[in-house]
Order: sequence, then C-alpha cells, then structure tokens
Amino acid sequence: MGKTAKLEFLRRIVPLSLCVLGIVGGYFFMSVLSSLLCLIAAAGIYAALPRPKAPSGAVRPVCHPPVVVLDGIGMVFGAVFFSVALIGMADWSGAAALLALFCLGPASVSLVLFTVAVRQDTSWVRFFSNGFEFTQFGLKVRVMYEELKKIDVRLWQASGWAAWWQSTIGSSGPRSAVLLNGAESTNTLVFKRKDGATFTISSELVPDLQRVLISIDRAGMELPDGISDYQRKKIRQRRERMYGGPEREKPPATSEQKEVARIAALIEHARRSPGS
Repeated sequence: MGKTAKLEFLRRIVPLSLCVLGIVGGYFFMSVLSSLLCLIAAAGIYAALPRPKAPSGAVRPVCHPPVVVLDGIGMVFGAVFFSVALIGMADWSGAAALLALFCLGPASVSLVLFTVAVRQDTSWVRFFSNGFEFTQFGLKVRVMYEELKKIDVRLWQASGWAAWWQSTIGSSGPRSAVLLNGAESTNTLVFKRKDGATFTISSELVPDLQRVLISIDRAGMELPDGISDYQRKKIRQRRERMYGGPEREKPPATSEQKEVARIAALIEHARRSPGS
C-alpha cells in the first residue's frame, strides 16, 4: 500500500474515531458541547485533507455508489455500532452486554467500505506509446509492451454483488490487478507479464483502444487473439500511415558505383601516404 492510500485511510479512520469518542464520551463523561466539537472536528478533517488526483489521461475504475456515499455509509455504521459496542461492554451487563459485543460485526462493515473507497480514489491506469502504468492503492507499476508475454481478450462475466465486488476491490493478490467498468459483462484486455503478473482492464474504459493496439503492434507484440484478421489489417494500415512502414533494404550498389568508390579510396590513400 502506497503513501497516498495510507493518507486516505487516515482521512476516514481519524474522523470515525472522533465520532466514536464524541458519542461514547458524551454518554460517560463529556459535555454536550465537547461531543459536538468532536463531531465538527471529524467533519473538518475529512473535508480538509486534499484528495488524490489522477494524472491527465488516466482511467479510473467505475464506482457504484460514489465514493462520498460509501464514506457516509461507513461513517454511520462505524459510529453507531462501535459506540454501542463500547458503551454496552463497559456499562451494561448480562444479555445486553453480549448483544453489544455482537455489534462489532456490523461495525466492521465500515472498514470494508473504507477499503473500497480508498481503492477507488487511489487506483487508475494510464497508457503510453510504449506501455502503460497501473496504479492500485497508490502503488505504481510501469509495464513496457516488450516485457509482456501475452495479451488476451477475455469476456468477464459476473452478476449482482459479485460484479460489484470485482469492480470495486479489483485485485485477487499482489500479482494481479483488475480495473473493470462495473458492468455484469465486459470484454477485458488481459496483459500477462513474463514474470507471471497479470493486469486486467475493461476495454470499454480505454479512451482510445485503437491507438493502444497500434502501439502494441508497433512494439512487435502479437495482437490479442480475439481481434479479427480484418481488424488486424486495419490496425497495421493505420500504424503505417502514422509511423511509416518497415524500413526497406538499400538496393545493392552497381558496378559503376563500386568503381567510383574504389577510385575515391585510392585517392584518399595516396593523400595520406608519406612522401606524397
């Protein structure tokens, strides 16, 4: 996890802690004014910290609902259930205290929602003429097209909560990064690096997919298998119009050119020889 993602977690954890402090403290020992100041400070910290900005041309994952809504739901769940759990375990007894302990379960939902929100705010992909840069939780990985082993086109299908989970969490491990558009069905580009790392990106999110394919073809990589022969031909024709065709070999020198070169070499040798 990068520095940016850690700061985004602090943006949410510190205000949540202040909210819980205001509620629990107001129940036990704090005045109403002090509790309100804790809540105001929580809102101020959340709003004051600068949000991460994606570089120009970068593509972010699609988030449903928006990040602000996820943060709001997480704050409400965390403030209410963490406060009830702490108050119940400290002041109640019997079955009420046991129920308060169970409140830690729904309270932990806030941490999951915060993780989703942080991932959305600190993850994007940016394409260049010779590769792409994948950023997830603030950690950047620059991948050159020459480093890739294979590129596939794969249909990614999921439904309901599974589609939401895959598009928001976006990763199944440190060597797998996923950036989806949130739809239940999407065509994805799967970039497989030679060391085994994979990067999956919804083709619908790429702003200029044809230019990316032209850059891949220009780098000498095989185009994905899911592209038809007609599309391959059009991509190579456009690449030749943009960058020119492959370099042609120089025609062999004629006998007259060889004779002129031989005479020029003899004259140059005579000028440099001593005593001339």
